[in-house]
Amino acid sequence: MKKKICLVGGEDVDKRIPLSKYLISADFDVTIVGTSPKQFPDNVTYIHYNLKRHFSFSADYKTITWLRDFFKNNHFDIIHTFDTKPAFLVPIALLKTKTPISRTITGLGTIFMSNSFKSMLLRNVYIILHKRVKNRVVKTVFQNEDDKNLYLKNNLINKENHALIYSSGIELDHYKSIAKRNNNPFTFICVARLVYEKGIVNLLEAARICHDKGYQFKYLLVGPLEENSKRLNKSILESYRDIVDILGPRHDIPELLLQSDCFVLPTFREGFSRVLLEAGAVGLPIVSTNVTGVREFARHEKEGLLVEPKNSQELSDMMIKIATNKDLADKLAKNALKHVEKFSLQNVAKQYITIFNAAINRSI
Repeated sequence: MKKKICLVGGEDVDKRIPLSKYLISADFDVTIVGTSPKQFPDNVTYIHYNLKRHFSFSADYKTITWLRDFFKNNHFDIIHTFDTKPAFLVPIALLKTKTPISRTITGLGTIFMSNSFKSMLLRNVYIILHKRVKNRVVKTVFQNEDDKNLYLKNNLINKENHALIYSSGIELDHYKSIAKRNNNPFTFICVARLVYEKGIVNLLEAARICHDKGYQFKYLLVGPLEENSKRLNKSILESYRDIVDILGPRHDIPELLLQSDCFVLPTFREGFSRVLLEAGAVGLPIVSTNVTGVREFARHEKEGLLVEPKNSQELSDMMIKIATNKDLADKLAKNALKHVEKFSLQNVAKQYITIFNAAINRSI
């Protein structure tokens, strides 16, 4: 008899489609709940629901009510959440039920990186909610040690009900081509949500520094602008268009990676950066920051060159170093291609299936 699992996430829940293929092969019947507009395969049941990315008492209450009604009318052997808000909204909605709930903490979000009054207030709310549900969750999966330690320090999980699985996995069979890395001019690419915490301003400033030093590199900045503040906005981006190609959201990212020479991500923090795995899978050397969610894959002078966050000068120095030292770039690219095998979706899926089966068997 098939085991019924429901995966709950947000706008990028379609990223769980590859994992669902392995679950189906392991005799799971898969339902996915999320806000993604993408097309889902016929062998996966997809349910759309309303979920606000940012805190909203009225919207979040409606989401909790919807979740409570949905799971009352639809039986599952296990429910697993991805993304920040479902990690506590789902167990809150199902506090009085017994279906096993597990979750993946894919990152802590802006509220843990910002010291603004609003972020500090939301951080306290976040902690209170997680303490409320910690005994309702049978397993919390972390993608890095720092997130795990933060949850333990704040008593948000029990010592025995957590696991560590690096990354959400990458389907290496989808990356059959390797970047030639022979562009003239040397081409850097950054793929990210365009928010301040991704280090976008530092990348723009580093590009300007390289340009002012006489280096005629090419820069591709890919991703949606999701911030309109004094720190980062459309006007700031426009002021760098003479140097940086600002491409916006694109659907041909694999092709753009193959047309590049180096991947740059000056982020302040990640849960685990999947895009670095994608860069490594096509043989791109990496310039990034020495922060959580990056160094778990890109190690300094092995798969990439790591700098301290918010340091545009050091970032430009490392970009120049990798662009002008072919032997170094070749070594880093070769190491990245080899190291990414450790993070294959096949390996990650096996770990998740073990967790799911254990939770189901414990509840029987």
